[in-house]
Amino acid sequence: MKSATLNHYKHQTTQNLLLMNILKSFRPSNKTQKFYTFEGNAYRNDDLQLVRKDVARHYREIDSINKLKACLRAGEYTSVGMYRLFFITEDGSCLSFSAVLDNLQEIFYSMMHEMKDGWSIVGLGCVNESDEDIYCDHTSELLS
Repeated sequence: MKSATLNHYKHQTTQNLLLMNILKSFRPSNKTQKFYTFEGNAYRNDDLQLVRKDVARHYREIDSINKLKACLRAGEYTSVGMYRLFFITEDGSCLSFSAVLDNLQEIFYSMMHEMKDGWSIVGLGCVNESDEDIYCDHTSELLS
């Protein structure tokens, strides 16, 4: 019985470490070695060398955690027209950016394990695409 509990604890600790490594990029940093440009690429400050492409960009279809993180970095509004964006889950629910950030651990876990529990995000929508009011299904916040 004791070894089963110990193995469960080791498994949970490994999962928590994996999630913390994924969330590490969202922690604020005091380093000024990179900056983002309008098109979403990351460059070094000293020699303007390209570090990574599409680090902050809005994707219509989200099929990976990296695309979700890029959408979060790109922001809640479109660059043209300043329309508000929202996330669409696999079961058709709408989630605001704040709801996604508040539940990021559950969303990452759901996307990593391809679960159909209502947290798996599959797309990004814009409020100007609908004539009706759009509400966040988690916080009941009016998005449109």
